[in-house]
Amino acid sequence: MKKIFLLSIIALASLRGVFAEGITITKDATDYTNGSFSAWFDISDFPGNNAFTLNGFIIKNTSTTPKTIRMIRQEVSVLPLTENYFCWTACYSPATDTSEVIDNLVMAPDAVFTGVFLDYKPSGQLGESLIRYIFQNVADLNDTASILVRYNASATSIKEISSTAKLNALFPNPANNNVTVNYAVNQGSASLEIKNLLGQVQRVTPIVAGSKSANLPIADLPSGIYFVSLKSNGNIIDTKRLVVN
Repeated sequence: MKKIFLLSIIALASLRGVFAEGITITKDATDYTNGSFSAWFDISDFPGNNAFTLNGFIIKNTSTTPKTIRMIRQEVSVLPLTENYFCWTACYSPATDTSEVIDNLVMAPDAVFTGVFLDYKPSGQLGESLIRYIFQNVADLNDTASILVRYNASATSIKEISSTAKLNALFPNPANNNVTVNYAVNQGSASLEIKNLLGQVQRVTPIVAGSKSANLPIADLPSGIYFVSLKSNGNIIDTKRLVVN
């Protein structure tokens, strides 16, 4: 049985603001509110100071009252020598973490904003950087929505990797003692990785090519939000959110 004080610590320190109060983040009809997004790109396409740009996210005020929204960047785990920056209602330098007051966006009920641009310069660095972007109601700092973006610069294109591996369902979700992860891995080495909201790896489980599912024990994990990733040949293919009760 999980300790009450552990639940309290996780709830207050890690999950505060996790559940949005009327702000959502979607892309291509998929809801990523308080979840994660894997941004793959071939590093050879972005040499020198060229930046990979991620856009298409829709920020929406789903409440019945107007909100004044600002944007915050949190670098969770960033590779050395890389740079990143964002555009909200204006574009900022890599040194800026929070949009300026003059760029706060007033959003009426049901209003949407599509002008978010996220830029990442790999500078020749292979591997993964984790950056969380938060959209915050300035009148209520606990009223937020966030997305954790996993930038992965690979020497192999995502199309080639995705053709041989796929992360499917997690069941049950929420889970308590065990979670079954369904996937497809046809070749190469692979593993399942569980991370917490801070991007810290909690568990790595090797899997065999040709297998279809694995049962992961999670009874020792404190209650909270986690992310389960499928890694194939050293690359993160897909990530799904897991709630541990």
